[in-house]
Amino acid sequence: MNADGMARLWGGATMNDGPLPEVYEPWESPFDANLIGHSQLNDPTAYYANPVTGFTVDGVDQNPKGTVDEFPYVATTYRCTDHWQTGIMTRNLPLLNELSPNMYVELGEDLADELGIKAGDTVRVSSARGPIEAVAVVTKRFAAITCGDKTIHHVGILNHWGYSGLSKGDTGNILTPSIGDANTSIPEYKTFLCKVEKA
Repeated sequence: MNADGMARLWGGATMNDGPLPEVYEPWESPFDANLIGHSQLNDPTAYYANPVTGFTVDGVDQNPKGTVDEFPYVATTYRCTDHWQTGIMTRNLPLLNELSPNMYVELGEDLADELGIKAGDTVRVSSARGPIEAVAVVTKRFAAITCGDKTIHHVGILNHWGYSGLSKGDTGNILTPSIGDANTSIPEYKTFLCKVEKA
């Protein structure tokens, strides 16, 4: 998207976090140090709703930052095949709702076993921004990984559900932080901290 139509490795003055790409931990991370080896944990040029006063409504911070002590698992949001985009178009189609009738979250078999959760159980997933309830789908797809000396459990959360339509349910956006990429302000919805428990 440069004026001359050419790509550039050296971003120069056009990039808020340039001139070369760098790897940072997300705003909410299970780590207290950058595993790449430099001293900066988070992107110092990321977009924050308001870095001084926060994002407040009636004096209540709507974008509090969670800690790994309270929220020990890493969550990611994504879409499922049978509910397209946000689900606003597909939550009203009976045949698609037969395929995915309820809001669900995916847990690895090891985490589900550790928490005593079985496939089909109702679970409460919470972040510093609030809780949701969903049906647990226990799967091999979300196996724990080891990073450095830590075992990290992932939780998959869909963005499709909401308060209207034939299939209603909590939306994953209740959990996500209001943090944006330094150059595009694209929200950091793919990695944040959460807690999971049986509802």
